[in-house]
Amino acid sequence: QNRFKFIFQMFVRAISTPSHPIILFLDDLQWADKLSLQLICYLMTDAEIKNVLFIGSYRDNEIDDIHPLTVHLNELKSKEVAIDNINITGISKEDVNNLISDITNMPHSLTETLSCVVYKKTGGNVLFVTEFLKSICSEGLLFYSLDDKAWKWNADTIEAKEISDEVGTLLSRKISQLPIGCQHSIKLLSCVGSKCDESILISFMCQGRDSSYFSSLDYAIDEGLLKKEGSTYMFAHDQIQNAAYSLIPENERGHLHISIGYSILEGTHDHQIEDVLFVAVDQLNQGRHLIHEEDERVELAKFNLKAGEKAMSLATFTSSASYLKAGMDMLHDDHWQKYYDLSLELHSCYAEAEYCNGHFQEVGHVARIVITEAKQFQDKLRVNAALIKTLAAQNKHLDAIRIGFNVLSKLGVQCQLPLPDKSIILEDMIASRDMITNMSDTDFLGMKEMNDPNMITAMKFFQILTLCTFIAMQDYFALIVSHMMKLTAQYGICKESCAALACCSFLDGTRDFEASEQLAHFAMILTEKLKAVEYQSQVYCLIYTLQGWRQHIKLSLTPLMKGYGVGMQTGAIEYAMLNMYSYLSHTFFSGQNLVVLERDLKTYMQQMIEYKQASAHHIVSPVRDAVSKLICSTTDCSLRPHEETYYSLLFATIVSYIFCDYKLALELLEKRLDSEKLVPRNCSFFGTKEFFDGLIYLAVARSSPDLKWVFYFKANQIISKLESFVQIGKFNSEHKLLLLQAESECVSGDKDVALNKYKLAIATAKKRDFIQEQAIANERLADFFLRHGDSNAAREHYGEAHSLYIQWGAKGKASHMCQNIPF
Repeated sequence: QNRFKFIFQMFVRAISTPSHPIILFLDDLQWADKLSLQLICYLMTDAEIKNVLFIGSYRDNEIDDIHPLTVHLNELKSKEVAIDNINITGISKEDVNNLISDITNMPHSLTETLSCVVYKKTGGNVLFVTEFLKSICSEGLLFYSLDDKAWKWNADTIEAKEISDEVGTLLSRKISQLPIGCQHSIKLLSCVGSKCDESILISFMCQGRDSSYFSSLDYAIDEGLLKKEGSTYMFAHDQIQNAAYSLIPENERGHLHISIGYSILEGTHDHQIEDVLFVAVDQLNQGRHLIHEEDERVELAKFNLKAGEKAMSLATFTSSASYLKAGMDMLHDDHWQKYYDLSLELHSCYAEAEYCNGHFQEVGHVARIVITEAKQFQDKLRVNAALIKTLAAQNKHLDAIRIGFNVLSKLGVQCQLPLPDKSIILEDMIASRDMITNMSDTDFLGMKEMNDPNMITAMKFFQILTLCTFIAMQDYFALIVSHMMKLTAQYGICKESCAALACCSFLDGTRDFEASEQLAHFAMILTEKLKAVEYQSQVYCLIYTLQGWRQHIKLSLTPLMKGYGVGMQTGAIEYAMLNMYSYLSHTFFSGQNLVVLERDLKTYMQQMIEYKQASAHHIVSPVRDAVSKLICSTTDCSLRPHEETYYSLLFATIVSYIFCDYKLALELLEKRLDSEKLVPRNCSFFGTKEFFDGLIYLAVARSSPDLKWVFYFKANQIISKLESFVQIGKFNSEHKLLLLQAESECVSGDKDVALNKYKLAIATAKKRDFIQEQAIANERLADFFLRHGDSNAAREHYGEAHSLYIQWGAKGKASHMCQNIPF
């Protein structure tokens, strides 16, 4: 479902252009299923789709305030999507007269008496008007006079004619006047739906032995009741189908559906059953209340299982759940004893379908049944996997972990709860890691493939648990990764080993850079070897989120976008959105244009809402807030964050410093340091966090004589840390270190060294293409010159900083400079 939405979105974006706009019209939206309505809303709220006009029609008398269409229309209005409502009423009396005048080829004045009667009888309903005219014509009340060579009628006789208020009754009467064979053919077609292919019709209309049924259908086409497009017969209007179906006595309908269903199955070759499966099973399900023989009920349950599995493979999860539930309902109370395998398959597949539908309560209910009835542990694995993912989706991470660890213990992998000491976890992981990182590429790719079924299953469960612990419970994340690495080293490689290697690379990313890079390399080549495309998004997310320690942060943008795209295409939506979070935050920290970034943030945050990715949306929000404040004037928005989480405080601290509110920046920095105690692993963004912390300490040291050396000492501790970062990779850290050293020398009083460091920081930031930090360095150098009485040099560097902020897109900061700095 998610893959289809993404691919369809990309398709519509590609084909809709200003020179080739698209108009999409859909009729009868009152019957649209929930997923189709979601897709329409998804397209209409996509900020990148600007050349599409959507027109939809529906019958407002068939929907209410809780109808899915009403809900989705209100959702579009809440998102300020422009909607024009056009109320289509019946045609006017004048229009009816124009219609009759055209049909009879008579002047308007002569047809007025007839049109008044027709309008009075039909209320201007177009379908009703045309059918009423056909009706009075067939009854001889409207006829062509050869003597007068004109149409004749008696208005009083027509007005006296009794007519139902319902169009359906009129159509039923018309169908009843058709030849018996034609009536029967139309009734059979109405059982199948609004349309049906000729190849399927052949299988149940006397099993293809009598071609007169198709002659009857052709007769109905001539009467305007049916249409034919290619090999497909369809009703000209849904009211005609309803009218035809209403002519079948209620007590005969179920038997007719059963007869049609079995006829389709019996008249279809085995290798073509898949093509007619949905139609046949739908027919049998409509008559299932009449099936009492146990063997027949079991057979239908098996057909529903096949239909449910096929619907799952097509990502139509609502339909899948409907088939599987129908199959479960066909079984008697003792089905677990008599038909164990069938019962297990139906319930397990149903739990998976309902997880995909977001019906978490139903997943829990079915999982409890399977866990109670299953004969052996292996039979519970599918529902346990669905249950773990369901609990994780509801943010019940500890419950998910407990169930996962219980499953793993029965697979022979013991996971300790409560957690062992961190040093023990780290020691185990390093031991397994070193066994692998010491290999050459040839030795690694030559490792045996895992063949122990229990260990393969354990790796799958560990992989599920990596997602629910990655964001929320990283202490458990480290334990899970340690186990995955141990199993890979001991039992061999499998697809899940790709995820294990990438996870371990991520955990090693700030401890052992060389080991981290080697693990990342192995994860990439193993993903390619095993064609583990389902884990590619996770691998890209974990590896390229930390790539900036050794390489320029900009080089991570393209792979992260690829990881996002692969995740959307393979259905790994959670990791697709985490890739996008890293892409957006790296875009910010690499100094890309803020106006472009703001547009991307709006697009992808909306997508996170559409795909119910609350965690990703939550951690991206501070990036959006920071960008918004830098673009807008500070008089229009507060620098304080909306909430005091780690990421909110980090970005708010940076923005407060850029706007020179050092007192607020220090306050937020101290709050963030407190929050770090609650976060087992916080992100440094390749030294950017330490860079701004050091700048804040030095700015406060300059303005606080009493605490000057306290903050100076803290800043120099950070400078030592930046020096170690530069040793790892200088692309993202060297200019940061130089500016911190310049500020430190300025506080300590060595003006000459400070001036040289400032100039080096500016030149290096320009060389590395960090425009925002080049601007900050120019502003700090201007402050330096102003403090030392060189107003001309200060004016020059303030002007350069202002120009750079404008290029970055930080118009709010540039405006703030104009208001507060004399240059």
